[in-house]
Amino acid sequence: MSRAFDDLGPYGGPRVSDAGPWPTEPESISPSVRSTPMPIAALATALAADDAEERRQAAARLGRADVAEALPLLLRALGDPDWRVRKEATYACHRLIQASSPPAAEGERPAAPPGGAEGERPSAARVLVGALLDALRTSDDVGLRNAAIEVLGYCGRDATPALVGALAELKGDERKLVVDALGRTRDPAALDALYAALAEKDDNLRQSAIEAIAGMGLIARERVTDILYERLGDRDRFVRLTALNGLNGLEAPVPWRVLSQLIDDPILRSAALVAAALAESPEAPRALVTALATARGGAFAQLLRALARLVEGPLASHVVDALRAAPQEVGARLVQAAAASPGAGGAEPPSWRGLGADPVSGRAQALVLAAMARAPGAADAAVQAMIEPALVETAQRALGLLGGEALPAVLAYLERHIDPDPDLWEGLDDATAALIDGAVAIAEQRGREGAPPPPPQPAADPTLDELLGAVRRSVKSPSTLVATSALYGLAKIGTADDFPLVVSQTRAISLPVARAAESALAGLSERYPESARALARQLMQAGETHLAAAIVIEALGTADQEEIAFLTSVASVGDVRARRAAVTAVAAAAGVSALEVLSLSLADEEREVRLAAARALGRLYASLSDRAGDERTRARELLSLVRASGEPELVAAAAQGGAPFRSDPPWSEAGDRLSAPASIDGGEGPMSTSGMSGGPPSGKVL
Repeated sequence: MSRAFDDLGPYGGPRVSDAGPWPTEPESISPSVRSTPMPIAALATALAADDAEERRQAAARLGRADVAEALPLLLRALGDPDWRVRKEATYACHRLIQASSPPAAEGERPAAPPGGAEGERPSAARVLVGALLDALRTSDDVGLRNAAIEVLGYCGRDATPALVGALAELKGDERKLVVDALGRTRDPAALDALYAALAEKDDNLRQSAIEAIAGMGLIARERVTDILYERLGDRDRFVRLTALNGLNGLEAPVPWRVLSQLIDDPILRSAALVAAALAESPEAPRALVTALATARGGAFAQLLRALARLVEGPLASHVVDALRAAPQEVGARLVQAAAASPGAGGAEPPSWRGLGADPVSGRAQALVLAAMARAPGAADAAVQAMIEPALVETAQRALGLLGGEALPAVLAYLERHIDPDPDLWEGLDDATAALIDGAVAIAEQRGREGAPPPPPQPAADPTLDELLGAVRRSVKSPSTLVATSALYGLAKIGTADDFPLVVSQTRAISLPVARAAESALAGLSERYPESARALARQLMQAGETHLAAAIVIEALGTADQEEIAFLTSVASVGDVRARRAAVTAVAAAAGVSALEVLSLSLADEEREVRLAAARALGRLYASLSDRAGDERTRARELLSLVRASGEPELVAAAAQGGAPFRSDPPWSEAGDRLSAPASIDGGEGPMSTSGMSGGPPSGKVL
């Protein structure tokens, strides 16, 4: 699912994870070929062959030859007419350089040791540097020159002194090639020469120099950042653009007074807008929002990305203020961009041409910004976006930002999609359920921000009344998703008048709906305890509502003798769900008096009832203090029986309730403990297993 603010713009600048120091060799030539030595004469013959593949195989084997002997052949391969042979030759040079270099610290480029001392053989890097610089001076072969620049970069700081000297010596295009090679060395010592090249008159040389400097940002961040800042005022727009892109790649903020002069330049605008997202000036949001009124195509999309990133940072409040103070046209354009789909009829949304083939991210950004601006139509756009799976999260965020202003649009949608005819909502139940959830959350928020909670019957609120009406009608929707969302919503914003509707749904055929109705009934009982107490007395009179009565009594947390007697009876003779609810309720309302009921329910024939009894027993035991005496002892005995039952689910349910089973031995060692229940010490230590032997019990004797 797309997130609204994942797209950081068109610039893909250098990142630490991208700074791989060495090339990745292709796998089309097996390692055995590269590592198998061959006589130099045989390699020379192969490099002269007409077959390009034979020449490439020979170039691969040069990486294991002696560099002095192989140097003429390496130069021949680096200038081969076939680019694959040239590439294989660069890999061979890399292997020769690496083999003659000492191990480097992690993350650093290996460098060959200084050579040239008397009696000491020069390193492969030094041999290659001299030969390749001679080739640059004498050869016009474009392929050889490009390959030479690549290999000189592999040589690292071993090549820097020679390259700096060549830069002062050479003329014309060769100087640009040397600048490229200096940038490829990734050697901070090359920055001085590269910086000096920026003072040259040759624009091509200057442009290559600024590219090389920007590429070293991860290696010499402080120095490179200073140079790039300085060059934002350069006379050459390409130099300014490269400097700005380099600063964006380093995520270095640029002062707004500088950026404001660059945004109007069509060539610099894209990079300047990315930089604006990193700016720390409150003036940036105002200028960007103002530009939204007239920007078209790609410029509009870039503005969206910049503002979306500012929203996620410390300037978020300034973005909101700027959006709400902007002309109405800005909000209208944001809504248009968020609501329309590519290829739809009518006017072209102002952002699509700049968002590429997948405009979901741009639409999401526009929708959130429209909601922040509280633009007319933003709520309708958010409701419509709920239908699209890729925009659901963003739409929910937009509805939350709009708050109560979104309710009319949500209600209008619900009025159209809660008809009992399934043909009208088929395929839209996810969106309808999500909108119910969102509308209920907004109503809750309004209640928290308003006056103190009202008495059992809230004061009339037309919007809330409409929402309640829609939610009540949705309770009986044929869609399980919609019905369950509506029931959970009634638990939060319903009134005492909703008790009969919720009680009726506890007997729904759909189990998820029935379970949701149980939760809703408990929620309403907690919110309206007086009405719930009277309701419980009524529900106790009919067998079909015993389940609902037990749920209400449990939610209230207390019960008189008549209600406890009722729960005790239902726990043994009611239907399965009623027994389960009665067991839970009697433990919550009667406390230790419920131990006998729990003892019987642990042997119930229905798994659901047994699990409820075990969970209630664990919860009850955890609530008893050491001073409880006989009751605590009795509860321990029952827990010992649960532990010895051989039913992992039963034991897990008791532990979930609070039983101290964390240190128990494996179930296979539990043995038959039915005749002599093990003791539980203080609720924390392991249970005693002395005198217990044999396999798991063959049946339940609880």
